[in-house]
Amino acid sequence: MTITLAVEDALSEFVAKRLLSDYLPGAAIRETLGHQGVGFLRRRMRDLNQIALYQNPVLVLADLDSPEDCAANRVSALIGGLPHSTSLLIRIAVMEIESWILADRRGIAGWLGVAASIVPTSSENLHDPKRTLVEIARRSRSRALREAIAPQSIRGTGRAGPAYNDSLGEFVTQHWNPEAARRNAPSLDRAIARIVELAVP
Repeated sequence: MTITLAVEDALSEFVAKRLLSDYLPGAAIRETLGHQGVGFLRRRMRDLNQIALYQNPVLVLADLDSPEDCAANRVSALIGGLPHSTSLLIRIAVMEIESWILADRRGIAGWLGVAASIVPTSSENLHDPKRTLVEIARRSRSRALREAIAPQSIRGTGRAGPAYNDSLGEFVTQHWNPEAARRNAPSLDRAIARIVELAVP
């Protein structure tokens, strides 16, 4: 099986690839599109649907972003009323992809060298999971990880450090435990269930 990915950003690509590796082993990624935010995904949805209809399944991974929104509304906004293929899988991370990463509480705590007790138990209820992850990283025992993930200045305008995506991408690829995370993140659990369904003839 081949599959096309369409993602909001680089960190979402790391997560999508890890999920496919674990739950759809043997699948080959035909291409990855995106890295330009949700607007790009919305504009390309008709093209992505055509790929899903006539070439191979497509996994679209986007963030919810707003606590006033819901995953069903975000999917509807992306599709825009387009009749779509059952092979077009649109999955929404509640609230952000960082919620799924934080949901592996013991994994992220061990990697950063912090107490698991400071990692929230319900990451999908966080208003700003990315900010939470950055603040936890500031307390890391590893200076390298602190400097990579967190901005150098608390008063700085940047939301993340210079190697945020690369560092967390390494965590996702090598250390993240999706099975542990799915127990704390219902939207991740639903995404995994849909990916597994692709393997059923």
